[in-house]
Amino acid sequence: MVETFDAGTIACHVLVDGGRSVSPRFVFRGYDDAVQGPFVRPYLDADGKLAGRFAALLIEAPDGLVLVDAGLGGFAGDLDGGNVPQELEILGVRPWDVRTVIITHGHADHVGGLLGPRKDPAFPDARHVIHRVEADFWASEDAAALPDDAGAPALAALQALLEADLLDLIASDVELVKGVRAIEAPGHTPGHLAVVIGDALLWAGDAVISPLNAPHPEWVSAADMDAQANEATRRALFARAADDRLMFAASHLPVAGTVERDGDAYVLVER
Repeated sequence: MVETFDAGTIACHVLVDGGRSVSPRFVFRGYDDAVQGPFVRPYLDADGKLAGRFAALLIEAPDGLVLVDAGLGGFAGDLDGGNVPQELEILGVRPWDVRTVIITHGHADHVGGLLGPRKDPAFPDARHVIHRVEADFWASEDAAALPDDAGAPALAALQALLEADLLDLIASDVELVKGVRAIEAPGHTPGHLAVVIGDALLWAGDAVISPLNAPHPEWVSAADMDAQANEATRRALFARAADDRLMFAASHLPVAGTVERDGDAYVLVER
């Protein structure tokens, strides 16, 4: 069943692309069981891992459907993933119904689903938006040198979108359509974006991946390319959600809720 938020007058649907369980040493870089274990252990499964999900977001904006990321698509491999098309079908949405796609960043679980079975754009009638810094990174030698060919999905998706003239680059916060604003949220990747919907919902992408990131925003993940920048981004996003009373949700975050200040940190109150 697709989870739905009411962001003011705008309906938003969480599309679960799949999931996997990972070591706490991935979610929390430099994990020290003596220090972090008492907080983390209640979240561990029987195998000592943290359950996670891959998720995209569909926004019923007044100017047309907006999709935030697209899941793993054909890059799922042995992972449980690639289910965004089925999630859209449940909602009665066809690929050509989507008018705008926001690419928060270039990791495979966010861009793989931008390509169809023939490696052409999966959403052929949509403008696709990515931060210029993010696009430049995935086209760089640094991205090409990442282990396990991690840059290949982003490069393939961006090339296909460029060839189809469907890619727009942004360089700052911008309202893309009425009620949907992309905001800079760097750190997880160089040009990572978050999304604010109306005056009601903040979708943090991968800037936040655990409920424990609220009380401990300094506990960055092994996947964060710039740990210091992502901690600053987390604090800024939590502060915005708390001060503006926004619902807070994210791609891998297993819960959604409201954010409250707690000294120099925060508390995520599950809705």
